[in-house]
Parts: sequence; C-alpha cells; structure tokens
Amino acid sequence: MKRKKKRCTANTTGQIVNIRSKGLDCPTIITVQYQVDNQLYEVKESIKLRSEIIKLGFLPIGQRKIPVMGNTAVGNPARVSYNPDNPSDAYLTDNIGIMNC
Repeated sequence: MKRKKKRCTANTTGQIVNIRSKGLDCPTIITVQYQVDNQLYEVKESIKLRSEIIKLGFLPIGQRKIPVMGNTAVGNPARVSYNPDNPSDAYLTDNIGIMNC
C-alpha cells in the first residue's frame, strides 16, 4: 500500500455503487466508480472499521464497529486517490485502517 500511495498523487470524488457483504467472518467489499478524463473506472476494497464504545451513562457496556469512511451507503460520494499515469491504479483515500468487517 505504501508504494501505491506514492504513485497515487491525484484525487477525485467517486460514487459508491455497490456494497457486498460476504458474511460475518468475511470482509465487506465496497465498489466505487470514479471518472478521469471522461473515462469511467472502478476501485474495490474491503471496508476498514474502527471501534466505538457504547456507554450507558458513564459505564461502558460494549462496542460497535463503524466504517472509518463514515457513511458508506450506495450513492454516497467517496474520495479516490489515483495514479495520474495509470488512472485504474487507485485506492479509497479515507478507507485507511487495519480492521476489516
């Protein structure tokens, strides 16, 4: 991913077109379409998560996993970083983390 980050220096906004869950123990895959020079591209990644504590007053009672990208509903915008020399080489700018869902 570090090498990809170095190459992907241009940014654009794409649109989430598909979210596919493969079950409880498998990652959820997000598909984002983006356009560069009137050419349509897609990037697919597993959604990265962060933990959020659930509290009852001051007492922590559990945790929930939420996407680091924020709202990941179909039709929502998503930031994409891409390689200007090869626009199909891309990643989701805000989907950075280590925990998959």
